[in-house]
Amino acid sequence: MFVQRNLTDSVPTPEGNMHYVKQGSGYPLVMLHPLGTSTWAWHTVIDSLSQQFTCYAFDMLGHGESDKPQRHFNIPDYARALDHACQILNIHRGHYVGNSVGAVLATEMAASYPERLDKLVLVGCPVWPARSAPERLKEIAGGYDENGLPKPRTLEEVRASTTFANPKPEWVEATNQTRAQAGVWVHKLMESLAYYDIMARLPLIQASATMVMYGEIDRLRDGEELLHNNIVNATKVVLPGLGHIPQIEDPEAFVGALLPFLEP
Repeated sequence: MFVQRNLTDSVPTPEGNMHYVKQGSGYPLVMLHPLGTSTWAWHTVIDSLSQQFTCYAFDMLGHGESDKPQRHFNIPDYARALDHACQILNIHRGHYVGNSVGAVLATEMAASYPERLDKLVLVGCPVWPARSAPERLKEIAGGYDENGLPKPRTLEEVRASTTFANPKPEWVEATNQTRAQAGVWVHKLMESLAYYDIMARLPLIQASATMVMYGEIDRLRDGEELLHNNIVNATKVVLPGLGHIPQIEDPEAFVGALLPFLEP
């Protein structure tokens, strides 16, 4: 099967340059990664998806090869920067797939810029009450050093967090590298995520259809029914035996669930 070579580039926004990978041809598919990762989170599926779509995988500001913001950044700030980048790239409307905090960012895009979204896919989306933010941030404080930098995680820690159901050493190494690359922005983004009121945004989603997707053992599945029952035209799918980043663990299962949903 022929696969187009991808384009790696960056696009300017008022808050800094945003790095992206572009591959394929067809209708736009915007891909948004989990906390502490990068476009790496999509490298296992972008070849398959680019056979039918023009895929745009972005590094959120502060992550990957994108610039670090120079001020406090909340989820609506990330959405404004992303929308600015998309308009420069002529992505005026497309499908959006987000994983973890990427799913939250996709939700904010759908709520703030409904004209930009066609179909919406929320993978492993956290649904947390904003009032729980101080307690949640206290619970994860041990994962960062005195400078606010993320500590490397062991294979067992990654398994316990359900990032992957059956983590491979190379996945653990890759995520430790992307977390180190983001540095203090892992915790900064986590703080913004913890204080984000996602439930207030769900009624504003006007996507033509939404898929709520979780890996079976993802510990964030407590948000599954909240999303399914509070988003118009929502369906859900659970991928058996997988964790929080299912497209890395089982690319075929992920693509097999995603493509039929995205078909016209």
